[in-house]
Amino acid sequence: MKNLLTLLLILTTSYLSAQITLQGKIVDEFNTPLPFVNVVLKNTTFGTTTDDDGKFYLKTPKNRGLLEISFVGFQKQTLKVNQKTKFLNIVLREESNQLDEVVIVTKPKKRLKKKENPAYKILKEVWKRKRKNGLDLVNHYQYKKNTSIEIGLNNLDTLFLKKLFKNEYKQAIKEVQYDSDGINYYIPIYINEQVSNIYGNNVSNAVREDIEAEKSEGLNAQGFVFDRMANTFQNIDVFQNDITLLRKSFVSPLSTDGFSTYDYVLYDSIVDNNRKLYNIYFFPRRDGDLAFQGNLWIADKSFSVKKLKMKVHKSINLNFVRGLTFEKEFEVRNDSIYIPTKNAYEGDFTFLDKNDSNKGLTIKKNITFENYILNKPLSEKFYEEKIEKIRPNQYEKGDAYWDSVQNDESKKTYKLIKNVKKKKQIKNITGLINTVSSGYINTNLGFQVGPFWTLFANNQVEGFRTKLGFRTFVTKDDRFRLTGHVAYGFKDKKVKYAAEGRYLLSYKPRIAIGAAYQKDIEQLGSTLLNTTQLLGRSFGTAAVFSRGDNYFLSNVEKIATNFDYQIQQNLHFGINLSHAKISSADERYFSMDYIDENGDIQSKLTDVASDIYLTYTPGRFVYGLGVERRFGKNVFPTLVLNYRKGYKDVFNGTHNYDKIQFKYNQPILLSKFGILDATFEAGKTFGNVPIALLSPVPANQSFSLVKDTFTLLNYYDFVTDEYLAGHFEHHFNGYILNRIPLLKKLKLRSLVTFRAAYGTVSAENKAINAGNVNYNAPNKVYYEYGFGLENIGYGNLRFLRVDAIWRSNYTPPVGSTVAPTPKFAIRIGIKPGL
Repeated sequence: MKNLLTLLLILTTSYLSAQITLQGKIVDEFNTPLPFVNVVLKNTTFGTTTDDDGKFYLKTPKNRGLLEISFVGFQKQTLKVNQKTKFLNIVLREESNQLDEVVIVTKPKKRLKKKENPAYKILKEVWKRKRKNGLDLVNHYQYKKNTSIEIGLNNLDTLFLKKLFKNEYKQAIKEVQYDSDGINYYIPIYINEQVSNIYGNNVSNAVREDIEAEKSEGLNAQGFVFDRMANTFQNIDVFQNDITLLRKSFVSPLSTDGFSTYDYVLYDSIVDNNRKLYNIYFFPRRDGDLAFQGNLWIADKSFSVKKLKMKVHKSINLNFVRGLTFEKEFEVRNDSIYIPTKNAYEGDFTFLDKNDSNKGLTIKKNITFENYILNKPLSEKFYEEKIEKIRPNQYEKGDAYWDSVQNDESKKTYKLIKNVKKKKQIKNITGLINTVSSGYINTNLGFQVGPFWTLFANNQVEGFRTKLGFRTFVTKDDRFRLTGHVAYGFKDKKVKYAAEGRYLLSYKPRIAIGAAYQKDIEQLGSTLLNTTQLLGRSFGTAAVFSRGDNYFLSNVEKIATNFDYQIQQNLHFGINLSHAKISSADERYFSMDYIDENGDIQSKLTDVASDIYLTYTPGRFVYGLGVERRFGKNVFPTLVLNYRKGYKDVFNGTHNYDKIQFKYNQPILLSKFGILDATFEAGKTFGNVPIALLSPVPANQSFSLVKDTFTLLNYYDFVTDEYLAGHFEHHFNGYILNRIPLLKKLKLRSLVTFRAAYGTVSAENKAINAGNVNYNAPNKVYYEYGFGLENIGYGNLRFLRVDAIWRSNYTPPVGSTVAPTPKFAIRIGIKPGL
């Protein structure tokens, strides 16, 4: 045993004496410590990397060797080391790389663990600073912002250009730009430019934007579609964990949870203007995830983003979208403040599929920032003042102004647009785009016909129904708009009609007034709350195919007026006054009879009422300056509060009553897990009223999905004068199905739904009912639940949705003429993109 211990001691001593313990520090030519440098003993498995201060520590069992120091973007060094080597001061020299060099980096085949990935250490430093970076580091700032939005036709060949320009082809081919592929051509058809001055106060969190000038040219007057498409690109804040785009939540490449969605590759580091930049590429871990692909440059020391390029991955199927790209650039000020200098967004939209050979529509949005002034405070009152655009021509400037600010390329674009907008082929294409997106056909006579999807319908009272609608339309900013329709039922052989006119009385404050007349058949109770819509919007009379028979329709002859006052952006106060004569559309099957205060049975009523409402939609993106405004596809909550009062003996009104209603909708973005759309409704009616003035739980007997209705109820299955309802839909946006090997190829997305209603009806209201609907209230909660698949279709057309729906049990009242509803159903929804 003693000899064995002696032998072990000798071997251990020899081993320890053969070890090399190395320490050192690695810097660049400017004596700046270099983190993440690879330090390896050549031809061995022993190595390490430098820490944030450029220091390293390495212990090996060898007694000599070659130490190899390497870092992307720097010249590799090799040093001889032995047991006498103790501390090394190493200087690495930069390689001669340029910021704009073209490189191809592919997604790594083997995924590194987060802490093993050198990009992780860099991104961790970015995360520490991203809430306090750039202009957030100064108290006050000013700059000029130039915004250009351009829409054009892409992927055009010479054959199309020859047909378009004919005798002017030779000259035009010199002016027409190449497409992004450098092979086919691109023709702009619309452009809008805006120059504004921005003033910010970080102390009080106030931002003021003064528009200096605005100009537009091209084919944009036929409809709203180009506005909506142009406003697809709002400000993309990559420093947020999630980026909202087309009402979907994309994970930002700078998200603190980015490693669960992306693969990162630290490709290179270079010196640009004496500043070191790290180049990191990022790729979605799974094709089809709502994520981006691209690269970003991060500055050393400050760990600020210098430049970023990214695009929506082709595997993501967004309706009509062939491609979306984003680019951001920043510059340094005062050694540490990185401020934005350029934002560039580009979208490529096609109708059928993503095939690169198909013609499409390009939307370009470019924003440049210049003339920065930092830490020059202005008065507090100055920042509080808001200058709003209230008239379409408010910021028009003469040619002399634009000649001084536009470059030659912009001037050529305007010249080309003025030429092509007169061409018949271009007008036909843009007209078709507007018709497909809005449903209205332009007549060039100051009005449009449509929407064409309400042209035909069928119900048990009217039989086959045809409806022709119209609206006046000169420009999207019309102060006056008249809409209406004429309908005819081939079974009842009656003509129905309605018209509604609205006029913008004042731009500031924004005041609109409206008046409407309607003589038509309507499905009452299809919605619980209706404030600003003077005409009935009833899907019950618009469906071509329905489940079961529906005779529960009403004749409605109504006169209504509306006054709407905008208190501030997205906060409106309004008053409606209405006079409506209501009766059953077919008394043989549907009786609305009630007992009046004299004990007599009445079959008709006259509802004279006023509504006072308040609507609040914070954060909603609103555009358009006419009486009919448009809303962006951003995510925002909606709050509506309405008080309705009925007047008896005023203009022959038959009932006194009061009704209070409340509605709250809140879409909740849950990052990569999708979006939850939640709606709550509540209401109470005070007074004794017949069925036409009560609150039926909204049913849906059509085979299509309708928001905030119950699919497995018949009309008037539940009648209430006090109710509470909730509708919840969670859209996973591919989070689940994209992780199932076979299903992910179909690019489907899953969703789950839950809807519930609770309500009561008073004994007094039951007592005056003399019709054939026996009141049944959901005094035990009624609910429906289901799951569905969306993003169904072909190519770029994936707007179909299919839901499987089940319901809870309920018992119709004794003597009810309503047929039992199914306990399970399959329903289809259509939801186009944009």
